Amino acid sequence: MHNYVAFSGGIDSTALALCCPDATPIFTDTQWEHAELYAHIDRFEAVTGRHVLRIQSPYPGGLPGYIRDRAYFPTHGARFCTRLFKIEPLNAFLKDHRPAEVAIGLRADEPLRVGNLSEIEAVTFTYPLRQRGMDRAACVALCVTHDLLPRYPVYMARGGCKGCFFKRSSEVTALLSLQPTIANELEALEEDVQDARSRYFVMFANTGQSIRELRKQPLLFDSREVFSMGAHDPAPCGVFCHR
Repeated sequence: MHNYVAFSGGIDSTALALCCPDATPIFTDTQWEHAELYAHIDRFEAVTGRHVLRIQSPYPGGLPGYIRDRAYFPTHGARFCTRLFKIEPLNAFLKDHRPAEVAIGLRADEPLRVGNLSEIEAVTFTYPLRQRGMDRAACVALCVTHDLLPRYPVYMARGGCKGCFFKRSSEVTALLSLQPTIANELEALEEDVQDARSRYFVMFANTGQSIRELRKQPLLFDSREVFSMGAHDPAPCGVFCHR
């Protein structure tokens, strides 16, 4: 029997992996993840001494390659990213490594969420966090105890994928403001997928604007303002720097 843990790199899956020390964590890589996510996986391996198995869809170029070829972004109504680049690669791997038991990181305080609904012969899905009654606070505490609490930037609040349509407008603004290299990459992809549609097809539909339009707006902050105040700032915050 092979024992695996579905590992996404978030708080819940990290806590789950710590709860299952004899299982092999599996990370399904869309090839469109933020560098901070890969860094957390590397840190997990370094701290625990365990290997995280990384698998991918065989599609050339991963999720961004698929988007460019099909000229279509994932949306709430067409969530092919999760199906094609997360669930199906994992299921294909499991079919080749049966019998197997796979732990999924659903917590006790989210009873309405459902796990992997795939029916694969000789593969069982379990939910140890729920079985142990672990809620969000318990997962955070366990990660802190092992010095493995994921600390992601504000633009990753909704996950590790660079172009995730679930990102809030504030996350998109933070991403475009703080990561110009990624912003260039996403803008180029958005421009590449345009075709004869009468309405511009945007990556982050909840913003209602293209990345090019969003980048014309003022940044969250101007570094010249942040570092020019110094000791002469008439309104000191008094919390950290005592200016």
